[in-house]
Amino acid sequence: MNVSIIIPTKNRASILEETVSNIYDKQKYPLNSFEVIIVNDGDNLPENLTQRYPNLIIIKNKGKGAASARNTGAQAAKNELLLFIDDDILIGETCIEKHIALHAQYPRSLISGSRQYNPDILPIFKNIPFGRYLLMHDYKTKENDYQVQNAGTNKKTDNIYSPASLASFNLSILTKDFKEIGGFNESFPFAGCEDQELTLKVKGMGFQLLFDTSNLNLDNDKHVIVMKKWLARQYTGVQGFVLLCELFPFRKEERLYYENTPVNKSDSFNLKVKKTIKQLLSGNIPLSVLVNLTFLLENLKVKDSTLFSLYNMLCGLYLNKGFRHAYKTLKN
Repeated sequence: MNVSIIIPTKNRASILEETVSNIYDKQKYPLNSFEVIIVNDGDNLPENLTQRYPNLIIIKNKGKGAASARNTGAQAAKNELLLFIDDDILIGETCIEKHIALHAQYPRSLISGSRQYNPDILPIFKNIPFGRYLLMHDYKTKENDYQVQNAGTNKKTDNIYSPASLASFNLSILTKDFKEIGGFNESFPFAGCEDQELTLKVKGMGFQLLFDTSNLNLDNDKHVIVMKKWLARQYTGVQGFVLLCELFPFRKEERLYYENTPVNKSDSFNLKVKKTIKQLLSGNIPLSVLVNLTFLLENLKVKDSTLFSLYNMLCGLYLNKGFRHAYKTLKN
């Protein structure tokens, strides 16, 4: 089976080059059996990428978002299987083979591999407080896999789970099935929850969602260790969650939703207080003060436990700010 690997990217040329190099240097699948389609949502990429690597094309799609980028790549794809990967994912050497094998075993499926942080960048994470915070709280480590935790008891084999939804960092689907489901919903303005919307939609159409823990990929995102960039992602990512909840109302029962909606008469007293405090602190000036205070305390080398509390607070406030912006936009 021939495969089209689709990589949406935006202004991350150096990390993208590592991702592409990894595909061609380490992938065991025959070079003439796959193509790579880079969909560029940002500034210009190095022109020599198409000269250095066979069967690689770059499509410009500036400013249209991750969902549109994936759909654009799928429209240009020539092969039977689509494999969507993020621009910071180093796929395993048998990644393609594992996806193909599972599609043969489970027709009408969306299939995802697993991920953990690239061991090569772990020393950088361990050397700074925010990096240690990510290692403790993020799900991209083998010991704390988000998808497996959320798969519950839906275990098909030793390595295969059937979770409630899938992320698109390493997601495959047959091209004909992708056309049937209509692709990603381009109403999602940023990367965040557009993949959950897709997987929830197809699950309702009778497709299986499969998560393969044996198909291990490495998250090579060095930018995530920069606190301001990470917080900006919380702000934009949660905006997709607001739209997701409108499309699938049962998701409104989640804490992230009901704790960030405007204060309501039916809210408990404690919830009203919590919402009010978050709305006050998530203004531009309070956030700037808290971010600068955090940087100061990092430089003073205070205890990790103190800094971790501040990171948690900032995460919650940026989520609240992004949520309220999307909620107001949607209701208007």
